[in-house]
Amino acid sequence: MDEPAKTLKAGDHGVPGGENMLLHPNGKVRYFTVRESARLQSFPDDFVFMGSWTESMRQLGNAVAVNVAKAVADSIKATLERAT
Repeated sequence: MDEPAKTLKAGDHGVPGGENMLLHPNGKVRYFTVRESARLQSFPDDFVFMGSWTESMRQLGNAVAVNVAKAVADSIKATLERAT
């Protein structure tokens, strides 16, 4: 629980490597909720995902983390502003 999360993958809970699940010390497995996955991807808590758990997990697995996307966009913006 205190270790970094694996990268989420776009797919059902059966993706190889167990990226979308938690393995408890007692050996029990629990799959991430959509909200837990959204937090890993830095989506705001009020962001609404539409569709089933599987479809929402696919969207999250394909998403670029919000904070990463913002950092890239800010860098591009700064570069473009310096060029003009």
